[in-house]
Amino acid sequence: MTDRATGAERKIPADMGARTARRKAARFDSFPLKARRSAETTLLESVMRKSARLSPMSALAWIAPIWASLFVLDAVTGPLYSLNSAYLVPLCLTTWCFGRIAGLIAGTSAIVTTLHLSGFADQLSARATSITAAAAVWNASMLVLGVIFIILLVSAFRRAFDHESRNALMDPLTGLGNRRSFQREGKRQESSAARDRRILLCGVIDLDGFKAVNDQYGHAAGDEVLRIVAHALSASVRPYDITARLGGDEFAFCLTVRDEAAGERKSSSIHQALIAALETSQWRATCSLGAATGSDFEQAIRIADKIMYEAKSIKKSTAT
Repeated sequence: MTDRATGAERKIPADMGARTARRKAARFDSFPLKARRSAETTLLESVMRKSARLSPMSALAWIAPIWASLFVLDAVTGPLYSLNSAYLVPLCLTTWCFGRIAGLIAGTSAIVTTLHLSGFADQLSARATSITAAAAVWNASMLVLGVIFIILLVSAFRRAFDHESRNALMDPLTGLGNRRSFQREGKRQESSAARDRRILLCGVIDLDGFKAVNDQYGHAAGDEVLRIVAHALSASVRPYDITARLGGDEFAFCLTVRDEAAGERKSSSIHQALIAALETSQWRATCSLGAATGSDFEQAIRIADKIMYEAKSIKKSTAT
């Protein structure tokens, strides 16, 4: 090698490269231990963040089975109407959070694999390797917690939605179905009757003297009369038959019978049970009942309503 100042040749020792390497290694070893560990930790955290951001497909691979499980669970336990707008916002939020967790898990797994395949893990200290392992364990724990959180959240919203659905279809005073529930269940009863080759028996009940009870004894007494009628009506039909309070002092029922004669006997039996229940109470109230049979639910309930008002105008406390 030529010296630029003097132009003379300068010899370089053969072990110059080795000495330089040893000198640099000694300089690195002289760094404070805390600084070296901090540098290693910073390197790992940086790689983890980048890898987690670059793993959306890994997150999707975790999310897809969860969504499939939810749909399967919902199909087994009830109709798919539960996954409606009431579920949309919380499920989207939990899916996003779970996606971030899954992405971090996938990124950490990729880091561990890359470090071991490249042999870079051998160049790190034991502490840096333990940091990576601890991160993998932590993220796996977050995965388990994320799954549990989603299951609990969906279950809570499912219970809340079912509770609101029941309240929307139930009369809060008597516990019977309301008009909306009666219309919906009546259509189902119509299909069931056609399938079993039976006919519908639909009846409408109206209380006689109910206004006088309210005026004389108060609304608390009127509510008690309504509950008595509701209990007697429910007790006089089968558990799967349809009963409802249509509004005010008007009730209705719908069930299936073999023929018109059986329907007439059943409607008379229901009316007698209601009269007996009202006579045992301390308030003077009776009821009128109109019933009709047929294969069409809406037509049968219209005829029953018309018959009930005709019977009420002729003589109260009758069944036709």
